[in-house]
Amino acid sequence: MTLDEKLDHFYSSVIESATRQHLEIIEEYKKTLKKNYDERKEAALRKADAIYRMAVDNITRERNRKLSALAMELRRNVLEKTEEYTELIFRDARLKLDEYMKTPEYIDLLTRLIMEAKDFAKRDAITVYINPTDADKQKFLEEKTGVALTISDRDFIGGIRAVIPSHKILIDKSFKTRMEELKSDFTL
Repeated sequence: MTLDEKLDHFYSSVIESATRQHLEIIEEYKKTLKKNYDERKEAALRKADAIYRMAVDNITRERNRKLSALAMELRRNVLEKTEEYTELIFRDARLKLDEYMKTPEYIDLLTRLIMEAKDFAKRDAITVYINPTDADKQKFLEEKTGVALTISDRDFIGGIRAVIPSHKILIDKSFKTRMEELKSDFTL
């Protein structure tokens, strides 16, 4: 082999080796770039997902807060209307009760309540109270029932209250108590 041939051969070998090394370096650089790209892409996706979840949580929390406030407002409005209608119903009931107390049926009711209290007491002493508004009926009721009646110093709308002192028993058949019981149990 001549010197020129040797030089050509050496030159070719060196160029081939350099080209191969160059290609390997480029391939290694591409792999590194691809790896960096994938890592950054994964990190960006995780960050975007975290931001998305945080935004969804914030929106959900805000929606729930607004719904809760709205529900409280609606409950308050319903409660106000319920109380308003309850008052109207019981005001109307009181007017009808006042009308009823002017009828003969009311006197019959008082007579029956007094007799029931008397029968309950049997032979024990009993004090029967009637409402101050029924004072005009006292004499008639005493004659009809044979029970001495006492005019109460407290207004209980109508009906009777009776006390059996020996047994410390209060018989409360007053309209006021009954109205209060009905009002406390009343729901719309």
